[in-house]
Amino acid sequence: MASVTAINAPTTVPAAYRDLHQKVLALQERASGYVDLSRLQLAARSLESDSPVVRVALLGLGSNGALAARKLARVMLSDALSDEEAWEQELLQTSRDGRSLLLRYGDAEDAVQHSPLVQTIHIPSPFLKRHNLEILVTTLNAQGSSTDQVSDAELEEAILVPPLTTPTSAGGRVGFVRYPVHKALIVAEGITGAVEYGRLPRFLDRAYLINAALSLPLRSSTGVNSSEQTATDNVVDIDLATHALDLFRTSRANGAQFSDEWQTSRIPALTEWIAGPKRNTGGGMHLAVRRILDSTLLNASSSIAKEESEQVSAANSATVPDTKRNELDTQISLWSKDAHRDLQLNLNTGLASRAWRRTVWWRLIWRIDDVSVSAADLLRLSFLTEAEQSLAFLSGRIAEAGLATLDELKEAGVNQNLLTEGIEQEMQAWEPDQRQNRDAIRAEMQTYEPEKGPGMNAGDLLQVPTLLTRVQQQTGVNALFDPPWPQTIHLSRQLMLHTLVPNLHRKAQTLLLSTLSTVSGTSALGAWLFIATADMYSGGAVAALGLVWSLRRLQRLWGKERGGFAVTLQEDGRRVLAEVESHLRRIVKDGGRASVSAEDAQAWREARTAIEECREAGEDWVSQSSSAGHGDGGVV
Repeated sequence: MASVTAINAPTTVPAAYRDLHQKVLALQERASGYVDLSRLQLAARSLESDSPVVRVALLGLGSNGALAARKLARVMLSDALSDEEAWEQELLQTSRDGRSLLLRYGDAEDAVQHSPLVQTIHIPSPFLKRHNLEILVTTLNAQGSSTDQVSDAELEEAILVPPLTTPTSAGGRVGFVRYPVHKALIVAEGITGAVEYGRLPRFLDRAYLINAALSLPLRSSTGVNSSEQTATDNVVDIDLATHALDLFRTSRANGAQFSDEWQTSRIPALTEWIAGPKRNTGGGMHLAVRRILDSTLLNASSSIAKEESEQVSAANSATVPDTKRNELDTQISLWSKDAHRDLQLNLNTGLASRAWRRTVWWRLIWRIDDVSVSAADLLRLSFLTEAEQSLAFLSGRIAEAGLATLDELKEAGVNQNLLTEGIEQEMQAWEPDQRQNRDAIRAEMQTYEPEKGPGMNAGDLLQVPTLLTRVQQQTGVNALFDPPWPQTIHLSRQLMLHTLVPNLHRKAQTLLLSTLSTVSGTSALGAWLFIATADMYSGGAVAALGLVWSLRRLQRLWGKERGGFAVTLQEDGRRVLAEVESHLRRIVKDGGRASVSAEDAQAWREARTAIEECREAGEDWVSQSSSAGHGDGGVV
């Protein structure tokens, strides 16, 4: 329910404030998460009039603070030249329903719209009328302000936007409604109030927005003004001011004593602060409106900077330190050195082994099947096996340091689709029934789910499904092999097993068939010459020449194929190691770095832009006002 003091009521904005008012309204949308919307709406509402009503809060602190604030309001608003009025006693009475008081200028007979938030009292006070003020009298709950439970920003918000309690149900539950003010005065009384005031942080001593008044005796019973002379600036004597007011109302002859006690109580300085300079010479924006706008923009900028600093600090704390990165980078260099040594030594050892010697040219005639077996054994046993084991350990250290996840480690270097593409090319050459069988296996793998039932045991769970066995038999791929480290070496080995080894075996068969064909042809030609000429030497020479030439050709061409196979293994091994090393170094360099999200950064930029536009609009208004002779300060 909107109260009589609603700050979002529509009004006509003066032309001088129109641009600034629009920028302030835009700020509510673009920086709603960083600006105090209640205070910003109050500033916008104040810009909708040439003579805005300035709302001042008197916040009672401590057990006697509420009564002290009411007494202070009565002393400031009372007219010493008139008799005591009914509203003065009504003001001093404690509110039974716990509502705060809103003091507005008007006749006591004016109709008041009842609100569950505040109890409104119309007072015919010249002070309120002259300075166009309304005063909110409520309490300040400062419990816990002496500890770290309440931050300075939260306490400042509680003072400048005091929460008003209102009952929300018959069960006694209460709700809180924010009620922003232009400035606030904290009122405390006595020793208890002084103790409570001493717990407040010193940042509250901001004379332009927040001030404090501590009611203590300023005149001793002996008449010596020592207490007044040694008191701090925040000390006032409300009881002395009340006595002076009653004394003057009793008899106008007590004017001298009234003036002396009134000045001694320091109430005039307090009323001057509450009223404040309405505007500079020549008119212009109300000083209270300008200051609340300045404070709101400054707090919004501070809120953005604080959130940005916190998120940047959180990102930096979540980032792996450079010392750890340098250590892992050194380990990668050592691994690369050992891996190249493994490639050179173990591959040379495998090429000189007895198993590989079974593939020499003269054994092809009766042991040609040993080509694929020996080549596959060479790849499985001698192609970077130790390097892959060391890579598993190194990947574990990288993952432990938080530089990469297991999935990121698997995406290493070489395109993992190469193996699939090689197998696809090989499988494309199958017969139609074989391709149909392949498609059935794929469909079965996609829809496969482990059997569930009460009869399952550990043996059933560990048994490899039949479809996976068939895939491995027909393609040689172990579908269950999914190690948590870069799979580049494994994929490269599998690719060569399914492309390079069959190609080598096929070339061996081709060369052997060509040799046998040449030997058979020359032998047949020699036999024909012998039969035709009866020259055994000529026929034998032709047959021997064909045999020698064919075997020599087989030796030469097969030697090149074996040498080319060894060179391919070496070159592919170097390429694989370079790709793995490059990938690991990239992970160590860029991985594990937390950063601020792009959405948050964009929100900060938009909020800062909106705040800067408000400031520029205020500066433009100042320039126009100065050229017109108003000379008012601007929004900073």
